[in-house]
Amino acid sequence: MLPRLSVLAILLSSPFPTLGEPTPENPPPPFADVPFNEVSSCALVRLRPDDLFDQPVGFAHLPDGSTVIACQRGLFHRVHLDRPSIPPEIFLDLRSRMEGLDNFEEGVHGIVFHPDFKSNGRCFLSYSQNHPRRTVISEMKVDRSPGDFAAVPRTERVLLEVQQPLADHWGGQVVFGPDGFLYIGLGDGGLRDDPYRMAQNPWLLHGKILRIDVDQTQGALAYAIPKDNPFVGLQLMREEIWASGLRNPWGLAFDPETHHLWCADVGQDAWEEINLITKGGNYGWSDRDGPGPFPVHPVPLLPDAELKDPAYAYTRMRGDGICIVGGILYRGEKLPELRGSYIYGDWGYGYLEAVKISDDSTHATQRHTLYRKPADSGPFNPVFIGADTEGEPIVLSQNGTVWRLAPAD
Repeated sequence: MLPRLSVLAILLSSPFPTLGEPTPENPPPPFADVPFNEVSSCALVRLRPDDLFDQPVGFAHLPDGSTVIACQRGLFHRVHLDRPSIPPEIFLDLRSRMEGLDNFEEGVHGIVFHPDFKSNGRCFLSYSQNHPRRTVISEMKVDRSPGDFAAVPRTERVLLEVQQPLADHWGGQVVFGPDGFLYIGLGDGGLRDDPYRMAQNPWLLHGKILRIDVDQTQGALAYAIPKDNPFVGLQLMREEIWASGLRNPWGLAFDPETHHLWCADVGQDAWEEINLITKGGNYGWSDRDGPGPFPVHPVPLLPDAELKDPAYAYTRMRGDGICIVGGILYRGEKLPELRGSYIYGDWGYGYLEAVKISDDSTHATQRHTLYRKPADSGPFNPVFIGADTEGEPIVLSQNGTVWRLAPAD
């Protein structure tokens, strides 16, 4: 997703079909039985008001309570979110590697720290490179010496490289699960319509969520494949795949209570999705767009595939939004009315919303608008929504600002 304003980007994300392509029928209202209300008890509070970060894309917390903010063009900043008097420090500088990567979604995609970081000092990166165009998933060691706390580029170990046909729909977010395995969200390879049917192809890693063991190796692999991955032992399937049928997953997060994995998936012409990701689940793209058929591909690539519906979707066709950004399942304490809700944003429309999730985690039961950008305000285009160390929502905006969603005064 990684928004970067450009003419090409606007065209590719436009809700209007390109000439010569089928026009989706105006869909019925999605999830029409989900009640809607405004939540006036929330406010956005600017954190570190004197700092601007160059196109931030995500963050991860360190055991000491500090936070590393990853920026698309290669800088990683270590900050204390609630202590603006402590200046940012450079945690890692990959700007030289990102030179020439100017397309909408190229560059850094994410960072995460190993669950046993205190003992092993390992961090994991997701970023893109050219020649050949590819996604890189790698590991680096962190120098934890007092006064010299930083990732060490010479220790980098590449775990996985996935060649990409086009320069958008990278996905690329990384997160560790409660099981200690690394989950990787990858987009469908780019352009419109998933022209190579990559998201449904079980022998390609595009349009999938992967699950790998970074603490072991297996054969020539720099990682191991967990024995309980859904397609282990099946010759027609890539064994790294945990789930499939995604277009451009942007927002992977585990519910800290149920340990369920949630994913926001950016749509094309009609729908933006929120999905509960399950083992072996197929979420439909590009045989389907959201909860409805996708007219470009009327014949399924896998005729016997069992497709899963989103837990919630909103439509571009009524102007509800244009580009979903995930997202956390909120379990904090300061916004009690939102407990059990999935908090997400829309990059293009500059809003934050939440949907209350049912007790069985299968569908939305209520929708709330938390914040809408005033017409006369400065830029606010959410690109990442995560939580602080206490589970309270933190929002990164494309213009480089950092915000906390907090109770209104």
